[in-house]
Amino acid sequence: MSSGGRGGTEAIAAVATGATSVSDVAAACLGKVHELDPSIGAFRAIDEEKVRSRARELDDRITGPLHGLVVGVKDVIDTADLPTAYGSPLFEDHRPSADAAIVAALRRAGALVLGKTESTEFAMFEPTRTRNPVDRRRTPGGSSSGSAAAVAAGMVPVALGTQTAGSVIRPAAYCGVYGFKPARGWASTEGIWLLSDQLDTVGLFARCVADLLLLYRALRLAAAGSQTGVPADLAPRTRARPAVLVLPAREWGSWEPEVGDALDFAASRLSDSGWEIRETRMPRSWRQLPEQHAVVMAVEVAKNLHAALGDRVGKISESAQAIVERGDRCSAREYLAALAARDEARTALGPLSVAAGLVLAPSALGVAPEGLAFTGDPVMCRPWTLLGLPAANIPAYRRDDGLPVGVQLVGLAGDDLSYLADLASAEAVLTPKED
Repeated sequence: MSSGGRGGTEAIAAVATGATSVSDVAAACLGKVHELDPSIGAFRAIDEEKVRSRARELDDRITGPLHGLVVGVKDVIDTADLPTAYGSPLFEDHRPSADAAIVAALRRAGALVLGKTESTEFAMFEPTRTRNPVDRRRTPGGSSSGSAAAVAAGMVPVALGTQTAGSVIRPAAYCGVYGFKPARGWASTEGIWLLSDQLDTVGLFARCVADLLLLYRALRLAAAGSQTGVPADLAPRTRARPAVLVLPAREWGSWEPEVGDALDFAASRLSDSGWEIRETRMPRSWRQLPEQHAVVMAVEVAKNLHAALGDRVGKISESAQAIVERGDRCSAREYLAALAARDEARTALGPLSVAAGLVLAPSALGVAPEGLAFTGDPVMCRPWTLLGLPAANIPAYRRDDGLPVGVQLVGLAGDDLSYLADLASAEAVLTPKED
């Protein structure tokens, strides 16, 4: 009955009712890995014996709300039982002494970690070997390359990623899955490779919003150390359907025609279903957000890589060295000016949130680029990451050749759970049910 392509909520329900076992769910995921990963390369490390042993342990006892869920974990996130190389040959044999806080929360909630998914070098822009499951001649995007590909291919129902620029939203768009970057600070980044103190955010991949909501709430609950009571800010909620502002964001980048088609499709579908859709102009204080993000990221990447690597900074890739060199060149005045511009841009959120609760915008500049040498431009994600707002790719549209074209839904209020409720409502309109 179980299959590697089933959803997370479905697997948990099947295990809870005795229709299947954790061992069967894990075996199905491993079967999908054996079948598909030789041509995709989503996973860097899997210890099958440990996976099967842990699954048998979970067959005998329920440990939390994610009992029966199998998860992929990005290679920049520490795991005590699997190597973590941070996408770099400099750490090829690195074995962390402890789980990252988010992995510990996963395990406390009863989830089973299947393996480590491929990441670009230090979660930046140097590509990894992973191929796009939709078209293996194309990139899956980065930096959470393996997590997006593993979920899209049905090897796992959900996976963890990280976003510092566009590392969750963009690969989700290219691979045709949901990629959710919650509001900044929602989860601890302890035990995760540090790129940017101001920007790094744990993200989630899934093929449906129900799985995102399940995973998000369970991780928040596990992080709070509670398995019984539900904190008030995690209780289920309902709300009126918000208005949506459509922001083409041409000021940030020149996108391909299919991006306009995807935006029009999503806006039209939502409007036909009774959503209030409003066109909006780019606030003046938002126009330079991509560049301001790039400044903040470069300065903090340079600081943190120098601290972590010392003289070995000279051994990283040319693309990573270019970011470090830019950060080294930036003055304190330029860095502080970028942060001040971010704060000014946040002042526009109040008036805009009166007009609408959500923004519909491009996830990327087009479909996944051909080849593996370039993971795509994160420019459409940089502003929302800098502002710290919840955002997700919605896999609502495909080109005639089947390539996904994502649209991004952004929550202006910064409330993750209200945002996820809105995302679920949008999914019901925009994403066709699978047969």
